[in-house]
Amino acid sequence: MLSACMFQNPDLPADVFTACLTTPIKVALRWFCSRSLLKHDGISKELIDRIPGRQTDRKTPLGELNWIFTAITDTIAWNSLPRALFQKLFRQDLLVASLFRNFLLAERIMAASNCSPVSYPRLPPTHQHPMWQAWDLAAEMCLLQLPGLLADPNAEFTPSSFFSEQLTAFELWLAHGSADKKPPEQLPIVLQVLLSQVHRLRALVLLGRFLDMGSWAVDLALSVGIFPYVLKLLQTTSSDLRTTLVFIWAKILALDRSCQADLVKDNGHLYFLKYLDAPEPTIDNHNRAQAVFVLAVVCDQHPKGQALCAAANLLQVSLGLRDTGSACC
Repeated sequence: MLSACMFQNPDLPADVFTACLTTPIKVALRWFCSRSLLKHDGISKELIDRIPGRQTDRKTPLGELNWIFTAITDTIAWNSLPRALFQKLFRQDLLVASLFRNFLLAERIMAASNCSPVSYPRLPPTHQHPMWQAWDLAAEMCLLQLPGLLADPNAEFTPSSFFSEQLTAFELWLAHGSADKKPPEQLPIVLQVLLSQVHRLRALVLLGRFLDMGSWAVDLALSVGIFPYVLKLLQTTSSDLRTTLVFIWAKILALDRSCQADLVKDNGHLYFLKYLDAPEPTIDNHNRAQAVFVLAVVCDQHPKGQALCAAANLLQVSLGLRDTGSACC
């Protein structure tokens, strides 16, 4: 349940709270522009309403801002809420998650006018979270390009450096972090980056390094919602991702074997069978052993997994590896 009192701002829609819940990006840009020097540079609310692109296309200004907004609000929520409440509000239902992300924006905007929107369950105040500064920077960099993009349809949009910078911050945490220190606040952003072909390999390698720090790291990654992201990546055919993906899945299943049912449901076991059977010399015995472990977990006390692996010729593949002298078998 979400509700709020009304207040007036000439730069924002009359019902600010509802506008935040339904059109968060344009409201966020209007509010930011009204409080920055950009309003003196010809950036008007009329221009903002014409921002090019679609929310579902991350290569366009509107789509990239929506992507960054999702990453930032997820990060604020994950770092501010109890783990169970984060899972309930931000991971169980897409519509509920979207509404509560937008609620965080409403809380930020309305807090500036001494108003406090109310939610049930109640959320802690997040309007002063430092990640909002990263959003302001991304918004500013986009708005600075807006007049040129609207004046010339052939003008090229310069993507934000937000995700690259956040991956660098995560990499720095990996160099100095541990189980005894504060968890890396960039973890939800790393998961969002897995959706990008540009940063995907770097994000996967960094995620693998994080999971290799111990079971506590795997548990944190599962709490932020890693599972559907790495499950979807099993549909990719990129050879440069395979070894890191196999390693990540071995780490996940070593801690949480309940994932075997979802893995089999989406035919994910076939990815590891193909990897195991690949003739490439770059795949060493240690890597193959990780794939064997994943398939062993899939079959462990799981009749459906056993039947599907048998039907996919797991036994023949294993015997073939034995005959060629692979140490993993």
